[in-house]
Amino acid sequence: MKRCLPFVVAVLLSAMTAEGRTLEEVLASITPASYEEAHTNLFVHDGMNRGFTGDLDGNIHRVPAHQHDAARDFILEQFEAHELDAWLDPFWFTRFYGAVNYTYTNCNNVVAIQRGIASNAQWFIVGAHYDSVDPGQFSQLSPGADDNASGVAAVLELARVLSDYTFRHHIVYIAFDAEEKGLKGAWHFADTYTTNNPALTNLIQRADVGGVLSLDMLAYNPPGPNHNRVRIYGGSSSSNAPVQVALRHAFLEHTEMDVVHSGSIAASDHHPFHARGMDACLLIEYNVWSNPHYHRTTDSVDTPDYIDYVYATELTRAVAAYLMREAEILLPPTLSLTSTEEQDSFSLAWTAQSNAVYRVDYADDLAPTTTWQALTVITNTPGDAVLYWEDHIGPVMQRYYRVEHVYEP
Repeated sequence: MKRCLPFVVAVLLSAMTAEGRTLEEVLASITPASYEEAHTNLFVHDGMNRGFTGDLDGNIHRVPAHQHDAARDFILEQFEAHELDAWLDPFWFTRFYGAVNYTYTNCNNVVAIQRGIASNAQWFIVGAHYDSVDPGQFSQLSPGADDNASGVAAVLELARVLSDYTFRHHIVYIAFDAEEKGLKGAWHFADTYTTNNPALTNLIQRADVGGVLSLDMLAYNPPGPNHNRVRIYGGSSSSNAPVQVALRHAFLEHTEMDVVHSGSIAASDHHPFHARGMDACLLIEYNVWSNPHYHRTTDSVDTPDYIDYVYATELTRAVAAYLMREAEILLPPTLSLTSTEEQDSFSLAWTAQSNAVYRVDYADDLAPTTTWQALTVITNTPGDAVLYWEDHIGPVMQRYYRVEHVYEP
């Protein structure tokens, strides 16, 4: 599992200062260019589709078709490239269209977990469906550039950026399959991997889920009075549900978007989690109900003046800010040092986060076989902004220091 790199400094009996990263700097690494790269690798051009076959004979199973599995494999490869614990989770289901009950097979959610380091870690789930509508539902193929490659690209960007850091709590990234067929992938995950039974210790306890976000249609932002607005729909109709409050706070603090609480809705992947008792909500573009390309062949990156990458990036950054706050990112500390040559000692100081535990290590060289030695472990229980440690080094003229989070409550 990826962890943030320890912060290391070399000291040659002189004062040195090294800087960590702020939340805003982390958010800035999500860019329109990086988002667009993820998005355009999801087969979003004219004539493409991430749906299923549409045979009208109910005795013939409907299976993934066109670019469905290629998109699935790309998502998995991206999760694995970020050193997350990732896998394909297969399922099948039946669904009536008209009087015919069709069987859908070879469906797969793509799941990745970034584990937190707290012993009492909660779970924060963020997902988006990667399937698009197909001729089995409509008479035309849809590339699904907005619905919902835009949400999947956001999930991929979140995984790319946040996997570089340590969190106290677990984050689950999911690309859901078969949302367009009745939220089947989300129902599968909620019913297979979460439970209210404390005896099932290999499953996620629903009481330990801190929040679930569904990202669905994030890139249509036409000019006009509703430009740069965004909707939050709850599983609960209350705007005071914790996940909604925290998400709105992230938008207000880190973006210029106008956030509109739009009540509750069951038409996206947050709903099965809400139905199973977890706090869940949907983030979606404000103009979704007037989107002229919704479920059409023109839901494509090739449609002029359609996909707004700057807007989608801002929404992704807000979700990242939500996760960094709620899952409690442990940023690399800002480490500064002062030296007293006459006393052969160094005073270390570093920015500290509330309730974090830090270990200070040293080494006298950085050879491949170097073994770091522990100086001390300090718990920041009072929530001090800065912690200190003084190292008396004797005759050593060079020393390397690192400070690492080792949070264990």
